[in-house]
Amino acid sequence: MSLSEADLKLLVGLRKHINAVTPVLPNRAVITVGQYTLDALLDTSRFQEDERLDLFRVHHKKDLEHKVVYIDPEYQVQVDTLYEPHYWYDLRQNVDEDVFRAKLAERIYDYHKEVLTLVNLSEGPSSGLYPILHKFLADKGKNTLGVVIFPSMSHSSDALLNAFASVGMISLENTTPLLLIDQGSVEDYTGVHRMGEVLKGIDVIDYLIELMLDKEGFIRDIYKLSKNFGIQFFAPMLATGCSLTIYESFRNILNIVLEQPLMDFDISSASMIYVLVKAPIYYRDEFTKGKIEYEVTQWLKERLGVDIPQVCEPIFVDEFGDRVDVVILVGGFNTSNLFRNIYRRIERFSNMNLEQGLYDKELWEKIKGRLLGLTP
Repeated sequence: MSLSEADLKLLVGLRKHINAVTPVLPNRAVITVGQYTLDALLDTSRFQEDERLDLFRVHHKKDLEHKVVYIDPEYQVQVDTLYEPHYWYDLRQNVDEDVFRAKLAERIYDYHKEVLTLVNLSEGPSSGLYPILHKFLADKGKNTLGVVIFPSMSHSSDALLNAFASVGMISLENTTPLLLIDQGSVEDYTGVHRMGEVLKGIDVIDYLIELMLDKEGFIRDIYKLSKNFGIQFFAPMLATGCSLTIYESFRNILNIVLEQPLMDFDISSASMIYVLVKAPIYYRDEFTKGKIEYEVTQWLKERLGVDIPQVCEPIFVDEFGDRVDVVILVGGFNTSNLFRNIYRRIERFSNMNLEQGLYDKELWEKIKGRLLGLTP
């Protein structure tokens, strides 16, 4: 039996449709940890529209007592203890780590290749859970980036102790690079959304995360750069919703990132920077990788007097307007002064806790040594 030309066309068409039907699995995941970050990423459409991205919530059961928010049980990992821990060591003494890891394994699958986590480390439960979470992700071979909201020096010694200990444990285990963000700087930040609305408060974190997720493979790239160059800590600088008509040039937009830093750090001590530029697609000839690298290099030399290795990536969107977003992640800067200032605030308090045997002295000495630059 011979096939007619119409039959052949039909078979070819069916084959094309079959080839086009591929399973869509979410290869990226975002995990928020703790009470503060339950308010993050609530209003973004990305997590409703992007089938290749999952959003999970990790939190203590009592975190929901005063929150009016629904979380799908399939997308949350909830821990419970007799009372809500105030300190990182309370959580770690009262939670079953094996049970927690088993709950994570029921949510995070092999196809989640890249995982971004978001946490406020001033909280007892989140600061205690966070190192365990990243140890689990590291054991599973995930490419990860931790976005850490760090308490300001104006916060309590309790909050600073929790953050210091949690970051120290992650640094010792070297499970993930961390993007450090000062909570006070976030709450004081005022910018502009690319649609023109005012951008402030926790919305700044949402905006930053969306910008980073706009770049396919971003988490993987930062993770690999961190491992290859031995960089554990990054800090962000932002310029959002900048009109090229108003600012006249990309160089002028770069200057804006210096006005409201989200972390206090010395850029002259940095070992590399990663630059993301998001612009309308009709600016693709103006924002090639080569042109961005040239402008950033000249800006660093002329404005800051430094020459730092860099990775520059453009992101183009099909939209009208002339607004440009710039994210600069500064990596490898000297963190010793930052952590020494924090340690001065918490030293007396931590010594009291050690005298009462509330946590392991050997572990605490290792944390101090790593963060204060006393040990490699």
